[in-house]
Amino acid sequence: MAEAATSSSPRVNSYHCLCSTLILATVHDLQYLPHRTEPVRDDALILPPPIDINNSNELSITSDRPAESVLLNTVLERKAVVIRREDGFEKRRLLRCGRCKLPLGFSLEGAHSTNAEKPAEPVYLLPGGLVTTGDMSKGVKPDTPSWAQSA
Repeated sequence: MAEAATSSSPRVNSYHCLCSTLILATVHDLQYLPHRTEPVRDDALILPPPIDINNSNELSITSDRPAESVLLNTVLERKAVVIRREDGFEKRRLLRCGRCKLPLGFSLEGAHSTNAEKPAEPVYLLPGGLVTTGDMSKGVKPDTPSWAQSA
């Protein structure tokens, strides 16, 4: 009976920062997530709204939808960064590793809702900032992305 329950459970993928800190547990495989497209040039992955358990002692889910992703050991900056784009401006709040402070992604300022009835907005993950647990355990050392060298 226990086998039937585990075989229908989704596979959970885990991802770490380049410094080896556990950052994300998700049922999504990051290589199959959609990317932001033109006119945006950051090629960020679009992660459906995750649960952030960093700043809360209680984990409460107000939605009927089960949790698909959980962010861990991250810090969302309080101050937004304004990015100038060809089609206007974008206010981003950077999501950083809690250990090494590497920027791993961002959320869009003004996109978050305090109303529990409205769904949270997605998190945009910068390409190359995360490594799978499997690759990390094999000793694979990914190259630091060019955007991270100047961060």
